[in-house]
Amino acid sequence: MKKTTIILLVTLIALAACTKTERQTAQSAISFQTAALVTRAGIDGPEFPTQETFGVYAWAEGADDGLFMPNVEIIYSEDGQWKPATPYYWPNKVIIDFFGYYPYGMSNLSVAPDVLTYSNYDVEATQTDAMYSSKAAGYGYNPDGTYAGIDGSKGVPIIFHHALGKVMVEARAAYDHIVEEDGSVYDWKVTVNSVTVSDFYKKGGAVFTLADEPTEGIVEWIKPQDEDGNRVWTNDGATTSISNDPGVVLPTGKNEDGEYIYVNVLPEFFVLPQAIIDPEKEETPRGQKVTLDVTITTSLDGEVLINERHALRSAYLYLDEIPAWQINYRTIYRLVVYPLGPGTGPGPDDYRPVITFDPAVADWDYRTVTTTILL
Repeated sequence: MKKTTIILLVTLIALAACTKTERQTAQSAISFQTAALVTRAGIDGPEFPTQETFGVYAWAEGADDGLFMPNVEIIYSEDGQWKPATPYYWPNKVIIDFFGYYPYGMSNLSVAPDVLTYSNYDVEATQTDAMYSSKAAGYGYNPDGTYAGIDGSKGVPIIFHHALGKVMVEARAAYDHIVEEDGSVYDWKVTVNSVTVSDFYKKGGAVFTLADEPTEGIVEWIKPQDEDGNRVWTNDGATTSISNDPGVVLPTGKNEDGEYIYVNVLPEFFVLPQAIIDPEKEETPRGQKVTLDVTITTSLDGEVLINERHALRSAYLYLDEIPAWQINYRTIYRLVVYPLGPGTGPGPDDYRPVITFDPAVADWDYRTVTTTILL
């Protein structure tokens, strides 16, 4: 670690000697403007939290190897600006390109002027948001307008994008009350004991390439994609699972807007962007699954008739509407639990609980689509 620090320090001194401004002032210190689409569960919203830090690379015309800021940590300063802990100043009449990433110091990201490479990234072990910024190209400090470039004196824009995906599971009961023709009243209470999402890939990598090479402006990176056009990472075949024991009773009602009420049974977690396997296309069916353990209490005319636990009720997660957990997407699976199976009666010996899906797919701007499948 000390060796790395010494190398960076020597680089900084060399660059400062050949690219310093004619007068280093507070106005000529380099600062940043941020926008994020992070929390340990993920930074949501348009503002990067001031308690976090991020890293910046910058390349300058005329500097050795072009590298001007070699993986510098950016913090929120007391004067309300995003700055390096040790000030950097705008070189005189030099154009600079900038790139930011989060979290600072991550060892699984290598950065070059035109390519970003995530490698051997273990989402299960990390469970932290991974973000990369658009490239801010052609910036300088030119208050008098004497040379080409975009004026960065108000702060270089660092616009973050999520590199991973997210998954969350919600649930509701289809109904909890039925009155039979003979006046008998059946009531149900559906309790979720546990929920597990399993057999999904946990480790892999991705390569982002520069969309083009304009001399000025915000430049986007081309996201990797598979042969079906899904924006996913490669994986090494290693799989994992995640579980939760919510112990919650499922709601059945609607809110004031007439929408069904769901309760969260598996809080959102980061996932390696990956295609969802269609089990119908597999000789030996396999794929990412959700498994539910529920207890259903059935009452007849106010008295408990049966209290039965139904464990290991599983279904594959592939849907036409959700072919992949993609980069920058939050996928919400909404489970609907039926205390009685279709076409079955209310007696204790002839019913079977059924789970269906009413999934909502949203990128982190909350677009949605819904569908239903029978388990």
